[in-house]
Amino acid sequence: MATAKRPLTDEEREQRRAKQRALVAASIEQLRSSDGWQAYLKTRARFPKYSWRNVLLILHQHETAQRVAGFRAWLDLGYCVVQGSTGIRIWARCEPSKKRLQAWRDAGADPDERPRAIYKLVSVFAQDQVAPLPPPAKPAPLAAPIREVTGDSHEQLLERLVELACDVGYVVDLAADTGPADGRCNHKTKVIEIAERLESNGKLATLIHELGHALVALELGAKHSDTLDYAAEELAVESVAWCCCETVGLNISANSIPYLTSWAEHASVDVLEQTAALTDRIATRIETALEPGAAADDPVDTADPESVAG
Repeated sequence: MATAKRPLTDEEREQRRAKQRALVAASIEQLRSSDGWQAYLKTRARFPKYSWRNVLLILHQHETAQRVAGFRAWLDLGYCVVQGSTGIRIWARCEPSKKRLQAWRDAGADPDERPRAIYKLVSVFAQDQVAPLPPPAKPAPLAAPIREVTGDSHEQLLERLVELACDVGYVVDLAADTGPADGRCNHKTKVIEIAERLESNGKLATLIHELGHALVALELGAKHSDTLDYAAEELAVESVAWCCCETVGLNISANSIPYLTSWAEHASVDVLEQTAALTDRIATRIETALEPGAAADDPVDTADPESVAG
């Protein structure tokens, strides 16, 4: 009969978390220097952030769009728009031409008369409207080089996480149609959806991630979105997923580290340190639920939400 593990002391737990955070940060920096990831980041740089108006236009005209770019931009990336594709019309900002600016200077350069930028409708095309150019072209990667978590070695742990979700007021659907996403956490309906297509180990990692979102919202309450922006929260909850999986012996680095790197473009890795207390409490609560014979609702320390991300 296996003996129960001795609970870690607070000091031992913090030492483990510090090592995990350092490993995550080092892995992200190493990945950023790799050729494959640099190529992907260069591709992302060619897709500017669109206004909410343009996002609505894109979704209305082509709901499967995940990346859009102009005809020439796609050529620069190594792709050609498929013949017969209908362009997606969005508003593009057009700066004053050199000729207009020079005419304005010749007229005295009155600040009140400076030519202004105008907006006009232009056509862009989505990622599923293009095809790779033939050699010698080298099409840039459109999807992040992330490897799915496979296998069923940790399938028995899923039930414990479902119980934890239930204890905090959420229902879990492990066979949901989530589209391209691996999982979703809806704070309003209190439903966590996990993609049916994932193998058991992938479902476990995704469920930990989505439970992280649920527990963040539970801890921070009404100030949830004010305390953590979206990129910072993704960094925090995926760090929770990586730590918890590492603790139970499931290696998800090939999936988790690239995902963390993609969010670290928008939120500094320093966020991992800034939210260390929050990340630690959530990871500890999930790890407690994963321990053999542990109750999912074992008490954990909580802190004033005001101090969590400071």
